Amino acid sequence: MKNDARTTLGVCLALTMLLTGCGGGSLPALGSAQRIVAATSRVSTSTSYTCPTAETSSGPLNCTDLPLGDLKTTKSPKAGYIDACQTASGSPVVSSAPWIARTTWNLLEKVVVEGSVAWAGTFASVLSSNGGTRTITSKGVPMSPYTTGTFPIATTDPAYTYDRNPNKVEDKNDSYALPGNPTIATTPSCLPMGTIGLTVTGVAIYNAFDASDYDAVAREEQDSCHGHPDSSDTYHYHGILQACVPDAGSTTANSSLLGYALDGFGIYGPWYSGKILTTADLDECHGVTSQVLWNGKLVNMYHYVSTYQFPYTLGCFRGKPVAGA
Repeated sequence: MKNDARTTLGVCLALTMLLTGCGGGSLPALGSAQRIVAATSRVSTSTSYTCPTAETSSGPLNCTDLPLGDLKTTKSPKAGYIDACQTASGSPVVSSAPWIARTTWNLLEKVVVEGSVAWAGTFASVLSSNGGTRTITSKGVPMSPYTTGTFPIATTDPAYTYDRNPNKVEDKNDSYALPGNPTIATTPSCLPMGTIGLTVTGVAIYNAFDASDYDAVAREEQDSCHGHPDSSDTYHYHGILQACVPDAGSTTANSSLLGYALDGFGIYGPWYSGKILTTADLDECHGVTSQVLWNGKLVNMYHYVSTYQFPYTLGCFRGKPVAGA
């Protein structure tokens, strides 16, 4: 499965009205990312996450029995683990909840942070004239039609029982100069805390750990897009990007470009040839080399995959990461 051709179709799908091109196009400037809906609309406490009905290389996708990534850290990169730069200790924010078992968790039972707050987010991806540099910029908040939940988590929100996140969501001015033609480094490098990439909807991507190296996707309370803010008031995703980033992937079409890692390689959705890719299909950095749509052309290249299994996006950097501006 690791070296099968993967033809990505319909990258423009839900971004057609926003993108000027695919796989490296730019989004039009939408002005400053001011919050345009201050009030939130309550959602039913029965709202839950969804899971596609799909096959994987080992059988049906089962979102009720996903492997927990708690403390799966390593200094020798291997599939299903994270090569984390930091040495962490402590307890998870959510140590016990109905959706968490001893070694697994149930996505469909996890409580969702309430609210729907709209933002005028921006994102642009611009290649230099010689194609050597890709400059990406963002306001760090979602682009329409995607929203965030209500943060800080309200005391009346059922999620407050498990996670009393006191942080708010703020506009940011993110800017990165990535390699336009990324290459695989001699050795992989570790993932820091904080931003490791950006989605094509302008949201920061963090690695899958919380501050204590526990599975943040499973344990921390997040909104319907699997996002929340940290102590710097930076809204971010730890994984399952395809929930609120347009993806052409389905049983009849392969997944789209969902974002860029800070080493320049793309992050694509999990669909391939009518099946969902899992950690077992990917390498130690959670990537694979196959055919994808990149800068408007089908090319055979390395890329990461956003999956429903830990580590969800990246396990390490396969290329040389850059620092943000």
